[in-house]
Amino acid sequence: MKKLLFFVDFGGFDDFTPIFTELGFSVDFETNPRKCVKLAKSNIYDAVVAEFSYNPEFRDRVSNIESILATLQNKSPDAKIIVLFDEVSLDKLEQFQKRYKIDIALKFPVAEESIKQALT
Repeated sequence: MKKLLFFVDFGGFDDFTPIFTELGFSVDFETNPRKCVKLAKSNIYDAVVAEFSYNPEFRDRVSNIESILATLQNKSPDAKIIVLFDEVSLDKLEQFQKRYKIDIALKFPVAEESIKQALT
């Protein structure tokens, strides 16, 4: 069975887990970045869906998912990376994409059909 890591930071959007399971994924859902990194270290994922956010208080990183994607690049280099983002963070996301592989970036509000297309 295919494995998917779903990371939600702030939320406020639909839970896409039923869509993921409908598409044949076993889903690991996490809201804590440190626990998410731990999952990324101990599993090999086929896909990752992660909520991107930027906070100017981050001293040594650009976003909330930097550590997660760095771990995935080593442990699951072939995973499809899908990032969910708010338009106000677009410039920071573009900066982030220069350093990390992102296959698809979906702007909020994210339609179910967009998630399905991104994973197929």
